[in-house]
Amino acid sequence: MYDTSVQVAYLVTSYRPPEQLLRLLRTLRRAQPEAPIVVHHDRFRSAWSADLVAPIGGVHVLTSDIPVKWGDFSIVKALWKSLSWMVEHLDFDWVVFLTEQDYPIAPLAQLEERLSSSGVDAFLEAVPAQLIEDADARKDRDLRYNYRYAQLPRFGIMARLPSAVRRPIAFAANYANGALYRLQKKVTAYVYPDGLPLRVGVRVKRSPFSEAFPCWYGIPQMVLSRRAVTSVVDYVATHPDYVRYYEKTAIPDESATVTIVCNDPTLKVGSGNLHWTRWTDGDHGHPDVLVLDDLGDFVGSDKLFARKFAVEVDSAVLDALDQRIFGS
Repeated sequence: MYDTSVQVAYLVTSYRPPEQLLRLLRTLRRAQPEAPIVVHHDRFRSAWSADLVAPIGGVHVLTSDIPVKWGDFSIVKALWKSLSWMVEHLDFDWVVFLTEQDYPIAPLAQLEERLSSSGVDAFLEAVPAQLIEDADARKDRDLRYNYRYAQLPRFGIMARLPSAVRRPIAFAANYANGALYRLQKKVTAYVYPDGLPLRVGVRVKRSPFSEAFPCWYGIPQMVLSRRAVTSVVDYVATHPDYVRYYEKTAIPDESATVTIVCNDPTLKVGSGNLHWTRWTDGDHGHPDVLVLDDLGDFVGSDKLFARKFAVEVDSAVLDALDQRIFGS
């Protein structure tokens, strides 16, 4: 039996053609018939029609005003816009952040049980950026969040190169940038994976961070209580300088929201998130695509969701998960 005293909502971000998104939505609806579901779809990346989700029922679709690009502020803007809409229009106790390439890996009754007995306001994985133990990772977070960046024109040369050529070039660029960083810290360049545009940054003289309000780095996949969501929405609405600051940082989705949540003294943050993810090659900036042979690695863990899946690569793994979730 589900604990009906806990109302779980889902916020799903999407940009791809709808096949995999619709499968996820149908699974969520079957598992939790009353759960509010909100989809934020990037209409600049693929077409969208309301008719797609009408048969599922209870799915609210928001679309982007601008293209949503990984690595820049557009993805944070889409998230905050969606959370603000949810607070204003929906009843919920918790929000689970998903992408269209996520999927449940356990019966969702376990999710409600865990949330109702947790005694916390957030499940997320984050650490103050200055306390990151690995020196290279700490330097990278300094580059991301203590500089203001401008994007250089994208000519597409790197993106057209084969990965065997592109990776040595990116490695050399990162090495050169590291040398520049060791010599001086006023001007830098941020080299993105996957041939994304190079950005040039200038170190800030003032930032929103302090000893009492440190910069946090964390995984974007979160589960937040309504109190935590409201804290984010209210902070964004009342701190335009904070918003403008993160607009010029690199990969802000891994810091802007968790910094608000983790610095709110009225919120209790639980350790660890509820997502299982594997990174075999962190150089390309994306987690592994999970297939049927990986099932034993994450089923039976204490996680309730996993990413990422791709139906065009292996849909059998999702069939196996459906059997685990529904028992048939």
